[in-house]
Amino acid sequence: MGRPDFVITGIGVVAPNGVGKDAFWDTLFAGKNSISDVDSFPTDKFKVKLAAQIKNFDPKVYLGPKGLRNIDRGTLFLLAAAQLAITDTQLSIDDSNTDDIGVCTGTTFPHLSSIVQFDSEVIKEGLAFSNPALFPSTVLNAASSQISIRFNIQGFNTTISTGYTSSLEALKYSIMALETDKAKIVLSAGMESLTLSLFFGFHKLGYMAGIKGEAISCPFDKRRNGPLLGEGAVIFTIEEEKNALKRGANIYAKIRSVANFFDGYRIGKIHPQGEGLEKAIRQSLDEAGADLSDIDYVCSCANSSKDLDKIEVRVLKKIFGKRIKNIPVSSPKSMLGESLSASGGLQILSCIGAMQKGMAPPTINYKEKDPDCDIDCVPNKSQKKEVKLALVTSSGPGGYNSACIIERQGDK
Repeated sequence: MGRPDFVITGIGVVAPNGVGKDAFWDTLFAGKNSISDVDSFPTDKFKVKLAAQIKNFDPKVYLGPKGLRNIDRGTLFLLAAAQLAITDTQLSIDDSNTDDIGVCTGTTFPHLSSIVQFDSEVIKEGLAFSNPALFPSTVLNAASSQISIRFNIQGFNTTISTGYTSSLEALKYSIMALETDKAKIVLSAGMESLTLSLFFGFHKLGYMAGIKGEAISCPFDKRRNGPLLGEGAVIFTIEEEKNALKRGANIYAKIRSVANFFDGYRIGKIHPQGEGLEKAIRQSLDEAGADLSDIDYVCSCANSSKDLDKIEVRVLKKIFGKRIKNIPVSSPKSMLGESLSASGGLQILSCIGAMQKGMAPPTINYKEKDPDCDIDCVPNKSQKKEVKLALVTSSGPGGYNSACIIERQGDK
């Protein structure tokens, strides 16, 4: 008996470029820049004032007016994405199937704002007068738990926190849960929200475009000098293909493989040779049973930092050789910023859009060629391309590396 096939049957997304998959794809392939002035907190004391922020978001439109009090901004993104995914999947949750549905969320930083708010009250008002309703949101698993609470999901609930790779790590865990019969359907999520604490941390580290150069997200471009932050939430409904077919579900794509490798280099640093990323990509190709010639498009994790973009190109050249010149390799982060834990999920969603539209999305803001990044980065405008098999890459400081291969529905 071979390994079962796992598929994506529902999509929910709340992103800077739109809410819902169609809005996301329309703006993505049009090359719309979603990076603008931050208005959710003051930036007057920062040199950098830009990010890809979700603006004009009203959670009541998606969740109704009740039960939203004391829920932080990132969790509201996640709950709205969950509602969209459940609706898209045409999934009815009741006592007969609630135990068979699981939730796995990749997230890292959103709870920082709740911690700051709660601790500030304790310091200012004292232990006796601080608001206890703020405390539950200070824990990392709060956002994922809120999905199960709101939608009456009684299966497993897990939070994965590995920074940049969290979305792909959550997807891998979701598939493992399906393989081991922990669930029949999993809501696999990635979420990050832009907070003052997160913005301050990256600014203080100097790991942000605009501190030592132009404040612009321009992956693979010679002018790049760091990422600009983003935010968002994306949820995929994952299930075994035979289960999806049995219930007549719409299938967006097949997940051929998800691989990860921890190279344990240094905190805050990426391995200069990209050893972990290379091993994750090679493992994903092997698990998918895919040849190098099968890959039609690479959705890159390049985020406009000097090191990451160059290292990824070096790894892709090492793996694909001269053929990499003929594979479109683009980065949605040029438009969406570095959304950390949400980024891998948004990259997968970009790939599904590429498969449906027959186009590779662009890397915008490309102007000056860098000899270290001499690939087809789909500069500035979408490129017609039949995409049957796509590779998603994810790598971040500290040693976490992941790769995912997805296949267009109907292809073998």
